[in-house]
Amino acid sequence: MKKRVYLFSLVAMSLFTFCTNNDESNTDSQAKDNNIQINNDVTSLSKRLDFTNSGVLSISNSSSSTARLSNIQSAANTLPLVQIAEVNPPKDSNGRTLQANHVAVNGNFAYVAYTMQGEAYSGAIDVIDVSDPYKPKLITSALIANTDITSLTYSNGSLIIGAATDIDKKPELTNPSIVINMQLSSGLLTDKYTITNLEGKVTTDVAANSSSYFAVTGDAGSLFKINSSSKAISAKITVDDLRSVAISGDKIVTLSGTKGVNIYNEATLSLQKNFTTSTDVSGAKRTMDFDGTKLLVSEGYNGLGVYDINSGSKLQNIPLAAAGEDNVTNAVSVNDGYAFVANGAAGLNVYKTGSQLNLLGTVGIEGSSNYVKSSGDFIYVASGKGGLKIIKMEKPNTTTFASCTEYGTYNQGQNLILNSNEVKSYNGSTAISSAMINSGAILTHCGSITIQNGLTLNSGGTFNMRGTMAQGKYQQQNPTELIINSNAVLQIEGTVVIWGDLRLNSGAKINFIGNDSSITIYGKVTKNSNVTITGNYKDTENKLK
Repeated sequence: MKKRVYLFSLVAMSLFTFCTNNDESNTDSQAKDNNIQINNDVTSLSKRLDFTNSGVLSISNSSSSTARLSNIQSAANTLPLVQIAEVNPPKDSNGRTLQANHVAVNGNFAYVAYTMQGEAYSGAIDVIDVSDPYKPKLITSALIANTDITSLTYSNGSLIIGAATDIDKKPELTNPSIVINMQLSSGLLTDKYTITNLEGKVTTDVAANSSSYFAVTGDAGSLFKINSSSKAISAKITVDDLRSVAISGDKIVTLSGTKGVNIYNEATLSLQKNFTTSTDVSGAKRTMDFDGTKLLVSEGYNGLGVYDINSGSKLQNIPLAAAGEDNVTNAVSVNDGYAFVANGAAGLNVYKTGSQLNLLGTVGIEGSSNYVKSSGDFIYVASGKGGLKIIKMEKPNTTTFASCTEYGTYNQGQNLILNSNEVKSYNGSTAISSAMINSGAILTHCGSITIQNGLTLNSGGTFNMRGTMAQGKYQQQNPTELIINSNAVLQIEGTVVIWGDLRLNSGAKINFIGNDSSITIYGKVTKNSNVTITGNYKDTENKLK
């Protein structure tokens, strides 16, 4: 059987008419038949972590409008971002590279779905632990033969997995479209699961609440409601060209590429409202997310649409900045006052939410942005064969520094320069390109700050850093540096991560304040004579010895 599943174009499939549910007592035989290979060897899995592009990220905008650039720069300074790592995609048992296409998050665990482009069916799931925010771990990975993993979500200790499977190799299944309910063990993958066979060739998306999970299938598609306990299908609604399903309170929301948005009552699946969106090209993956009563819809070549979920009226249309075959809005994720939009080759755009979405700019990451999920302090971007990018939002420390409340937010542009004997104090979140503190100048920053390039403290200069600071880029050909010159002082009360090199010239001083301060240095440290380092601190990489 030939499949029609395209990476980031995973829908639009004709349907069969038979539906079945496999009993959990068949778990062992299912594991054997599906050839699920679970790897928990953290040492071998760690080889897939790549730090080449790690370090402080920029948010830029190419608008030619000077006034707009000024506004964008000011806004961008409030969202410090750091790329923590990339996860290279796995190879299946035949040596073929899989492609990342979906992410679900539960607490400190991120679950990543992989599929195979082309006619062959092959998939995988990774589990990434981000409990140590600057040292993510790939703790388990499962190869799933003959099955594309197209979507997943966490629910009540289980992973709900949307997939398409090769029924030529699985005669016990009637249709390629399946949903897998996999029991997790302390967040890790297991071989204990059940399969629900759906009508269709691919399950395009899944969502779940406490009692049920929901799945949608493609071209002549359907919305399925499945009981979490019995794993039986309890309701089905037929709708053409279904791309995505999402839950908001008691509302089940579906997106069709041709029929638009349908909103159903969760208990009965009775239709409450429907409204049209931009008609989409056949066979394209799209997602939705909520911002209060607003529904954000990825609309392919038409960009992002924002709708009132109650009235269905379109509140905002955000077109792509430039046309292009690979410039296409695939996914959107809302988190903590920001909307992150994956625009394929056009990259990852960031918007500040509010009465209107306001563009901050495009995040400076390598490769395409084909799917995005943001949760907690993290942004996860799937890039197909480029794997997964893990980005951390450097939020201000929740600790309130009483002496900082009177300070204003930073407003001096991308390059911070303090002239001799100048004194400046700031509070909040700041993202800048570089910083120089000259002789006798004093900079105090409370909250979180990222500095993409160099930071220099010249003779007699002082930087009082309270909260968090990330600086530099990892292992660059021309390394970024944090330089502390003679009699200059870096005072740290909190957490510092230096992705590049640290140069301590003669007479340089670092003072750690309190008992919980730490420093992480990924580059090399040059320490000249008469360097003074005082206070209690944790040196995570043992670079200051």
